[in-house]
Amino acid sequence: MKGGERGLPMDQQTAGAVAEALGGQAWHSGGGIWLVRFERADGKLVVVSDEVVCEYGNDGAFDQAQPTAAIRLH
Repeated sequence: MKGGERGLPMDQQTAGAVAEALGGQAWHSGGGIWLVRFERADGKLVVVSDEVVCEYGNDGAFDQAQPTAAIRLH
């Protein structure tokens, strides 16, 4: 990918494939946005989108968009 180019948005098929490969759950957040959610044994939540991977302390932190860590994918 060249500088400034973005990948394709994650769709239902891609989210399902990523979820299956990594043991997560494909999740439609509305507005055509698909995510992959991983609930960790310690209660934390990891969410993967087409732009970022975020860790949240719990579902409430996810609902309030308050990640404890984030990695931009592009």
